[in-house]
Amino acid sequence: MANAAMSGFQPESRGGLTVELVRKRVLTNNTTAIFKGDALDGAAGGDVIVTATTNAAVYSVQWGGASYVAGGDRLERNYLPAATLYTSTGVDPGNASYVMCVANMNEQVFEASVDAAIALTDCGLNYVMTLGAGSTISGKSGHCLTATGRATTATFPWRVTDFVLGDPKSDPDAANCKVRCMANAGRREPALEIGGSLGT
Repeated sequence: MANAAMSGFQPESRGGLTVELVRKRVLTNNTTAIFKGDALDGAAGGDVIVTATTNAAVYSVQWGGASYVAGGDRLERNYLPAATLYTSTGVDPGNASYVMCVANMNEQVFEASVDAAIALTDCGLNYVMTLGAGSTISGKSGHCLTATGRATTATFPWRVTDFVLGDPKSDPDAANCKVRCMANAGRREPALEIGGSLGT
């Protein structure tokens, strides 16, 4: 069975818990669209931008949508369109663009697709990303994990912890299978745990 790729990095909500989101201001001169499920980088002053680096640490993931000013009106959408520029030096300006991001990247589990078939022994390895283009129709991300170069390298942004099993829409033995992953960032780094490249 062929798998359809997931739309970016999707935070799991298990055990009745909700995913905590935080509003973050987008960099004033941002020219790139930020889609739901996109990996984000932190910028100077605490602002965020969509990541442009496939193998750098992930600051957060855009999940709750975007808020921006266009034509004098504040709009709320699944994604932030490209070139939503604004000018301000204030902390919380009325004309700024914002995205809702996952607040706790240290312990949040995500589901994502891997662009090629992987084996059971590839769980526990670290992966870089493919930064596919998002959809301006659905507002959803085109980001995914890439099987190319997967390794124990602790500086890679994501660690696959498990396959998503029992999902009739995901064949774990085929490309674009669904996996569970965690960001290699913060006080609980999967790469530093047992089985990671720096674990003991």
